[in-house]
Amino acid sequence: MGYSLSVALQIGLVDVLRSWGVEPNAVIGHSSGEIAAGYASGAITAESAIAAGIFRGALNTQSNRAGSMAAVGLGRESVLPHLLPGVVIACENSQCSTTLSGDLQAVEFTVQTLKEVYPGVLTRFLRVQKAYHSRKPHTATF
Repeated sequence: MGYSLSVALQIGLVDVLRSWGVEPNAVIGHSSGEIAAGYASGAITAESAIAAGIFRGALNTQSNRAGSMAAVGLGRESVLPHLLPGVVIACENSQCSTTLSGDLQAVEFTVQTLKEVYPGVLTRFLRVQKAYHSRKPHTATF
């Protein structure tokens, strides 16, 4: 339900912008935004985009991939040396914002390490129970 609702909202935004005469020269998307980008580019219909959102959501619901995600106010180059086994960069949001994903404990330890190395760095655990955008997490030993 969540993915299809997110895609529906993004389709609505594309349609509103089009009604104002705003057309994209290029599109880019991440996660469910990739589906909306396909719609915005004209590569797929709204119906196909909603169907893709529904199927994607169903597959994620069926997955038993437990884990965690965290947003960190640092760029990729600052984060990479501190990643523990079981943690990956899920998304490079900007040169000073990275999203981590992986095993719950490994993500927690990685965030704690980053806070120690970079005091005052912004960190926030995402309200998810799955390690989206990562390889299948494994149990790490610390």
